[in-house]
Amino acid sequence: MLRDLLLAIASALVAARYSGVPGEYVELAVGKVRESIGGVLTSSLISRFIRKAICTGVWFKLPTTSRALLLASRCLKIVKSRVLREILMGIMVEIELSTLRGKAIYYGVLVALRSGLREALGDFKKLITLGVGYLNLPLMWRILG
Repeated sequence: MLRDLLLAIASALVAARYSGVPGEYVELAVGKVRESIGGVLTSSLISRFIRKAICTGVWFKLPTTSRALLLASRCLKIVKSRVLREILMGIMVEIELSTLRGKAIYYGVLVALRSGLREALGDFKKLITLGVGYLNLPLMWRILG
């Protein structure tokens, strides 16, 4: 009980000190997660993300319209519409950010940008390594959230 209270106070102090990450860093991190998903949306990729969402428990947190859109677009062989592709990629990024790999890429980009490791942005293995290292830190030492 006391430990939880101390952790909450420490987290609040860290959050107050580092009030936020610049918006362009967040956009770049989400873009890298989007890039890790792949380019062509096929029915097998959409089915894989449906299974991933169900297994990670994100499926029921998604809006019903997003779930219906994923289920309906599963019947398409290839998604050709640019608008539909952007909508589906947004949903898939949301699913990917709930997995360890997605969080590792996201935080790996933020750590790389904050510590000046711009050459790591081109390599997903380095981003995942940085992100997993960051996620393994104790909660009170995490400064990015």
